[in-house]
Amino acid sequence: MFGKLEEIEGIVIQEKPHPSMDDQGRGEERLAIRDRILDKIRSIAGKESIKRFTPIQSQGDHKTQDILFVVDDAEYLATLRYNNSMTEGRVEDLRKQAKKC
Repeated sequence: MFGKLEEIEGIVIQEKPHPSMDDQGRGEERLAIRDRILDKIRSIAGKESIKRFTPIQSQGDHKTQDILFVVDDAEYLATLRYNNSMTEGRVEDLRKQAKKC
């Protein structure tokens, strides 16, 4: 299990900028980085492992998003960090979720 978590923590995706962007830096494939990260998490943790993800939040100089997923019957929360142009993304933080009673 720890090997899977270490592999998820090490996810980093980079793409070349797309030339067709609107005035706010959004292109047609704006969520391609997010989708590639989610696919990588699914390939490591299991096809049906992702339970929930929050909308992408702008933090000024970067963007973040939280992903809730399950590995071996335990829930984990990964915080993804993207650059503002959405050409780079990585798992910034990974922590185990406490069980709610």
